[in-house]
Amino acid sequence: MSKTATSHRSTTPAPRGESQPESSENPRAAFFVAAANMSWQLAIVVLVPIVGGVQLDKAFDTSNVYMFIGLGVALLASAAVMWRAMQAANRLPVPKLTDAQKRVIKKQYEEDDD
Repeated sequence: MSKTATSHRSTTPAPRGESQPESSENPRAAFFVAAANMSWQLAIVVLVPIVGGVQLDKAFDTSNVYMFIGLGVALLASAAVMWRAMQAANRLPVPKLTDAQKRVIKKQYEEDDD
């Protein structure tokens, strides 16, 4: 096989509602994009139900009933966001190490053991 035939990478489209990282060539950039995406989603699914529950408690003059309901919704929604983030992370390409890189890593591990 020629080099051009082996270096071709096919990309699959992202599932509906999810975006693939801009730079699939750089694993570090892909990680930061995925982490940032998960962070803003977690902020929304945690803050909106809890703040909404506090506002409903103020409006109906109840003692934190709606805030605790909002907390439960936030816990369930954050678990769903984290599940989706893990599924997306599992679809990221894993970089392949060359034999020289493997030897360097093995040498570093051996030096750390001493």
